[in-house]
Amino acid sequence: MVDQIIESACLTLLWLVMGIGLSMLLVKLYDIVVFKKFDLQEAIEENNSAVAIFFSLMMFGIGLVVAATIISPGTGSLVDDLVLTIGWSAGVSLVATFLFFVCDLLLVPKIKLQEAISDGNIAASVLSGVVYVTVSVVAMAVIMT
Repeated sequence: MVDQIIESACLTLLWLVMGIGLSMLLVKLYDIVVFKKFDLQEAIEENNSAVAIFFSLMMFGIGLVVAATIISPGTGSLVDDLVLTIGWSAGVSLVATFLFFVCDLLLVPKIKLQEAISDGNIAASVLSGVVYVTVSVVAMAVIMT
C-alpha cells in the first residue's frame, strides 16, 4: 500500500515537472527560433504587455495539449507516453505557429503581427495568442478521443 502511494507520488511529480518544463521549453524555443522580432526577456524588462500576453497565451495553449496527453489513456509504457506527450506538444505548437503566420497573411494582411506585438499592440497579441489556444483546444479533443 505504501509502495503504491510512493510510486503514484513519484509519477505525479514526474508528469508535473515534465509538463511544466516542456511548456516552458517550447515557449523559449519559439522565442529564440521563430519569433525573432521580439525577445521575451527584453520585452518583460521593458514592460511590453503585448509580448507577455502573447507568450502567456502560447504557453497556456501548449499546457492544454500537455494536459490532454497526460489525461488520455496511456500505452502502458512510461517511455512511450512521455514520447507521445512531447510529440503532440511539439506538433500542435508547430501547427499553431503555422496558423499564426496564416492569420498574419489572410486575416489581417495589412498588419505584420510580430512587429505589431513587438510594438506593444495588445489587440495583435490577443488575436495571435487566441489562435494558439484555439488550436490547442481542438488538439485536446483529438488527443482525448
